Amino acid sequence: MNQERSFNVDEILSASWDQLLARDLASEVENFSPDKRCSIPELRRFFAIKGYRELLARLKIACEDKTSFDALKSVARAMRQYALERPALWAAASRTPVNDSAEWRSAHNELCDLIKSVLSECGVHGQHAEDALYMLRSLVRGFAVHQILGSFLHVYSYEESFERVVEIYAAGVRSVGTATAKAAVSAAIPE
Repeated sequence: MNQERSFNVDEILSASWDQLLARDLASEVENFSPDKRCSIPELRRFFAIKGYRELLARLKIACEDKTSFDALKSVARAMRQYALERPALWAAASRTPVNDSAEWRSAHNELCDLIKSVLSECGVHGQHAEDALYMLRSLVRGFAVHQILGSFLHVYSYEESFERVVEIYAAGVRSVGTATAKAAVSAAIPE
């Protein structure tokens, strides 16, 4: 028997939106789980891992038959598409869970390693790759949130606008890769 739970305004204002979403999801999970008590941090971890795994699968497909900057642009597009199609799982995978676990850490590292391997093909390594990874995640998340909320004024095409953003990001990555390569060559030449 399905019972619908309604929220009154006072209840909504007294609890954070995250808590309300987590409680709602917990009640759904309890219908399918033999364990009738799931904590909010456990649910956040569960959905983060699920989000990482789904996103990783999409990014692997996005990289097939592509290398370097073509792969990087394809990864950015796939990340945005995932954020638009699965906003709750994207959000879960974008935040650090309260309860860290080996499974979460593994899923997180595998996703980051894939993106850093693409950045490596673009000539970006080490701290520059870490920074480029954070920039990519921020760029995609920010753009997707603005698109979902419809907060860009006078955008004639989100697709075309995002393509320009990706081109600018790729040019920045190319610039960092080129500067790093030149610095490495200069350091290798004896004076």
